[in-house]
Amino acid sequence: MRRAIQAAVAVASGVAVLGLSAGPVSASQPAFHGQEDVAGDTFVCESETYTITSGSIRFTGHEGESESGNTNFTFTLTPQKVVAEDSEGNVYKIAGAFWVGGTTNAQAGSEQSTLTDKFQIIDQGGGTVDSVNVTSHVNAVDGEVTNIKDFDFGTCASPEE
Repeated sequence: MRRAIQAAVAVASGVAVLGLSAGPVSASQPAFHGQEDVAGDTFVCESETYTITSGSIRFTGHEGESESGNTNFTFTLTPQKVVAEDSEGNVYKIAGAFWVGGTTNAQAGSEQSTLTDKFQIIDQGGGTVDSVNVTSHVNAVDGEVTNIKDFDFGTCASPEE
């Protein structure tokens, strides 16, 4: 799961924060889609680590460029039947999504991107026992970051691998 997140963050860094473009793209370019097995990845939380035992993530991305040179991108990943276990062997469902998107304005020299990383670890009774709950927003003008907002209200981090 983290591999897909890292790819999205790289896109965000390259397109929205640094103002780079992956080349000329049409606003009507189709989205790209994929799916990846995430068994073995872990959610490390304040008081527990959850190891994914089965499931995958589905991802969708799109980037575009207007005739005036403005760019945009979006990338989303969602868990598909992701199951995890804690250190005692209890089974949990993983629900939520990761999303990153951004835009550049060629005329103003401005860029902005937003990232949300929201996952819930849900016990078999249906209650949330831990969560990833991160939102970040970055603004830049002429390549200089002018504003960063980061909020983390979760108890876990998304998988590293």
